[in-house]
Amino acid sequence: MKKQARNALLDKAHKGFVWACLGLTAYGSYLITLRVYRYFTVIAPAKEAYQRELLQKAEMEKNQSGLSLDKAPELKM
Repeated sequence: MKKQARNALLDKAHKGFVWACLGLTAYGSYLITLRVYRYFTVIAPAKEAYQRELLQKAEMEKNQSGLSLDKAPELKM
């Protein structure tokens, strides 16, 4: 009887541990999903807008100065 009681206790502890691991896995998957969603809806568009802003700023500076940012001489044939 004593051996069966110990096995029952270990079985319950193991079952509880497995359920805890499953719960942590589900919660972690939820958090990863939120990160991916935030990246595609907030971070990536903001990054693209910032890059477009930098390109427009460089283009405006180029137009204002009248000089090309390219330092290489033109090849004439």
